[in-house]
Amino acid sequence: MVTVNEAKQRIIANTVTLPTVKIPLQEAVGSYLSADVISPIALPPFRQSSMDGYAIVHSDITEPGTALRLAGESKAGQTDLPTVSAGTAVRIFTGAPVPEGATAVVMQENTSLADGSVQIHEFPVAEGKNVRRAGQQIAQGAVALRAGTLISPGAVGFLQGMNVSEVTVHTKPRIGLLVTGDELLKAGDALVPGKIYESNSAMLQAALAQAGIRDVSVSYASDDLDATISALAELLEHYDVVLASGGISVGDYDFVGRALEALGAETVFYKVRQKPGKPLLFGKKGEKLIFALPGNPASSLVCYYEYVLPALKKVMGSKEPFLRWVRLPLRHAYRFDGERDEFLKARVEDGEVVSLDGQESFVIGSFAVANAIIYLPVSQNKVEAGDLVEVHLLPL
Repeated sequence: MVTVNEAKQRIIANTVTLPTVKIPLQEAVGSYLSADVISPIALPPFRQSSMDGYAIVHSDITEPGTALRLAGESKAGQTDLPTVSAGTAVRIFTGAPVPEGATAVVMQENTSLADGSVQIHEFPVAEGKNVRRAGQQIAQGAVALRAGTLISPGAVGFLQGMNVSEVTVHTKPRIGLLVTGDELLKAGDALVPGKIYESNSAMLQAALAQAGIRDVSVSYASDDLDATISALAELLEHYDVVLASGGISVGDYDFVGRALEALGAETVFYKVRQKPGKPLLFGKKGEKLIFALPGNPASSLVCYYEYVLPALKKVMGSKEPFLRWVRLPLRHAYRFDGERDEFLKARVEDGEVVSLDGQESFVIGSFAVANAIIYLPVSQNKVEAGDLVEVHLLPL
């Protein structure tokens, strides 16, 4: 049995990033850059107004109410611009090019019109006010986004704005998911005594989709050693990462561990000193990763967030694979006995963290409203209300 930190370190040490591919920017959301993106242009490419108002020479304004003669206008997209000279002003709109000669823009709320002139009621006017400099956001030739950056909707907008249409990213992993358990029913089956509906596959597919991974194949195996070996062999042949749900504890009908041994897979570790999720197995076959997750749904999802997701993010090229975490005050006191660290389903609310009801490993309902996981090491098994605890923030 390994500690929580040992398990995480071994997983990352045994995880290899996948090769790279160049793909259209719009298809890259959820991928991680494998190379820096260099800006081919400056943003903005010209001086822009950040306000509707008037482009002026700032030094012309010597007192409130200074009047300037109107000498034209500049609107967004205009290329034939008037020139601003001493004593003149040009009507300008947000995003429009700032004409040559202008050194500031006065917002229209601080002006008034009379007889072909505009009166400037703001004084003094600072040089450069309300003017976006060319290259203020990014200079031409500068690094726009570093390797390892996640392509988010914001990244798409940023890169598209500089006419970047393709990016080089790490390939996303193909996931083979095996569900075991003779007690499980599929959606739509009639409920019969002794059976339960299988939900882990849908839960894990949803979590993978949230991470941008949609190439997922789900297989099922009965509680039989030969069936488990056959199913795992098929997945290991075709997929980069294999997840097994259930069949990894110490019961007479838990065959996943024995099946992996029969297939020649290397067990990097089996069992973690934690609650829930103790019977977690991490292994390899070549460079293919194997995670055997507990069958209880809350245990399975805790192990996914704490161990599987970081491995997948490293596979995809992330430089910061683990969940973001903060230290927050605990709303209610909490105590536990034993020699295992605990993960608690939780919510962050109003600057503090609340441990939720239903912490048992089979209870998934509390995860439905959780936005965080509290991590309490054995050394912190008695915490009072207001004590600071480590809080792992779940992906949105």
